[in-house]
Amino acid sequence: MKYSISLLILAATTSIHVSCLNSNNGEEQNFQNEQYLSENQNRAKPTGNEQIVKKDTIIYFNNVDSRNGMIMSRIPLPSTWKKQTKGDYSYIGPNGVKIYRERTSMFMFSNDQQTNNIYQQSGVPIQFPKSVDQVINEHFISYADKINRKLVKQYPIPQIARWDKQHDDQLYKSMPSQKTFNVMGLEWQDPDGTKFLTVLHHFVSYDNYGGYWGLIYTILEAPEIAFEKAKRQYINGLLNKQTNPQWIQMNNQNDMQIAQQSNADHQARMAGIKAMGDQGTANHNARMAAMDQNMESWRANQAADDRSHNRVIDNIRGETNVSSSNTGTTYKVETGAKQYWINDQGEYIKSDNSFYNPNRDKTINNQTWIEYEEQQ
Repeated sequence: MKYSISLLILAATTSIHVSCLNSNNGEEQNFQNEQYLSENQNRAKPTGNEQIVKKDTIIYFNNVDSRNGMIMSRIPLPSTWKKQTKGDYSYIGPNGVKIYRERTSMFMFSNDQQTNNIYQQSGVPIQFPKSVDQVINEHFISYADKINRKLVKQYPIPQIARWDKQHDDQLYKSMPSQKTFNVMGLEWQDPDGTKFLTVLHHFVSYDNYGGYWGLIYTILEAPEIAFEKAKRQYINGLLNKQTNPQWIQMNNQNDMQIAQQSNADHQARMAGIKAMGDQGTANHNARMAAMDQNMESWRANQAADDRSHNRVIDNIRGETNVSSSNTGTTYKVETGAKQYWINDQGEYIKSDNSFYNPNRDKTINNQTWIEYEEQQ
């Protein structure tokens, strides 16, 4: 194998640096000197006979790397929107506008089954690429059907896909690859009239040995009366998002050093294997060497994203985790209930009645049911 598995992982993780790190408020840094943008700045000025309409001021919100406090990027959004540091939302605006935190899911794949086995043994999610249409149909629409949410409209957003590619072109690559980007807008409506916009980023990277693919998405929620304006403002922010070139440079230098050290370690291992003269042992040890090169660094980068990834999968499947301090065990169950009772066979009962206890229910066979609480 020409490239070690650690370099494949490095290529994957560097492609989503901005997406996988926490975002917080911070001071302006390493950007142009613009202080604000106006949503109406390109409109004609009113004449004396027209009523002057107050402009919606747009300001920049900074996204900060939680590891070092450095600004990664900034996004222009209405000044009336407030950035959130905790909870499920990244921004909350007036009139019920909410932006959910970004969610990410990524998978590795290889044409070599032994490589896939090594990935799997190391806890790396393995899955061959699905098209953006497959992802929408199999995961988003199937979940929406469960909660009676209707897909009203879907459309490509090629301008954001071009932004994704331009950003990715600036990142260090440890090996040559071909990468595709798609961005789709999905508009939904709940029975109560609440509307949602899912901005779904889909990417696939191929090289001679396989590659990686994944999806990143955010959700805008708003009442029907405020939805169109909020959607326009949010998409405008995504299109005009700016990255910090010094932050990119710093990460590229770090990734290059990791790749160089990984290659040096790999070459040293291969030299030792060659000296042994046992080709069978060499093949085995080479794969093991490739697996342990820089794996700890990759795991550290992935740790910040594990919780987000699990939430994505649970959200897609309509599941949640419940646990009990009495038993010390955890189960994955279907969402949508206030109480969960589980027996020793793993069967569970959902209930929204706080007074219900299946242990006192005569219609159920003699079993012991333990109440489990949903994990936060």
